[in-house]
Amino acid sequence: MYDVEMAKRSPASDMPPPTHESSDPLAAVISLLRPQTVLPKVISGAGQWSVRYPAHNEPGFCIMLEGTCFLDVDGVDGVRLEEGDFVLLPSTPGFTMSSAQGLKPRLITAADGNELRHGTPTGRPTMRQLGGYFLVDRANASLLEKFLPVMILIRRDDPGAVRLRRLVELIADEAATRRTGRALILERLVEVLLVEALRLRPAEAAGRETGLLAGLADPDLARALRKMHADVAHRWTVAELGRVAGMSRAVFAERFARTVGMPPMEYLLEWRIAIAKDVLLREHTPLAELAERIGYQSASAFSVAFSRHAGCSPSGFARSMRA
Repeated sequence: MYDVEMAKRSPASDMPPPTHESSDPLAAVISLLRPQTVLPKVISGAGQWSVRYPAHNEPGFCIMLEGTCFLDVDGVDGVRLEEGDFVLLPSTPGFTMSSAQGLKPRLITAADGNELRHGTPTGRPTMRQLGGYFLVDRANASLLEKFLPVMILIRRDDPGAVRLRRLVELIADEAATRRTGRALILERLVEVLLVEALRLRPAEAAGRETGLLAGLADPDLARALRKMHADVAHRWTVAELGRVAGMSRAVFAERFARTVGMPPMEYLLEWRIAIAKDVLLREHTPLAELAERIGYQSASAFSVAFSRHAGCSPSGFARSMRA
């Protein structure tokens, strides 16, 4: 699918600040992740082959250029990929890719070059794909596992698949050059790729899982999610959010937890702490001001909540991240 070549992250000061309050939860999450691209790689294969990639917890993607192969991602049912199919792994677990099922895989480690070949080393390949992975901001990388599904698969005939292929081609073209503004363009293209893949995911797929996408696929829960993200500092209650969603308190709480994977107030806490981490890493905002910005009445109340959630004080977190 792609090769793991860990690249040095750009300094936090080089990145523009995200918009923390947004009525679009998906865009808000992506803005905090601050994805940065890494060079894509062409993967090809011929004959009988099977390879195993270890988990590395960075988002990865691939688009099939020709042929077929089998993909088995840890924790997800195996799938057969065909030409034009697109796969996004928001937080890449271990996975196996092969020409046929049942073959013993060999472990893949980092390799140099812009192309990787599996199986028979010579002759015309029977499978080609363009894959890559990108780094996300270390402060909020955990949002990937908490809010997004393990794997997103968009088939070539699904709506939007052509747009994704064009985006991947643009990323590959831009990555192969040294034109002025290359880094900025690649960052924006990867952001767009993430949002496109997440929003184009078939609704029935989102409905089978838990997480933010599943919540947004439910029109009633989506109204409550958008309200929370649009005004994170508001002193929300479960009953108030239930009214936004058009449900009783009890029905809303049960449906939200079942669909999103955590209770409403826990989700709100996760989002508030994520914003706080981003601000602590990039700004020198007084603690009382930050507390008020994300809905806490005092700096001490915010510090207690942050320490309980993150395992360290806000100042300790900022020092460790900057170090």
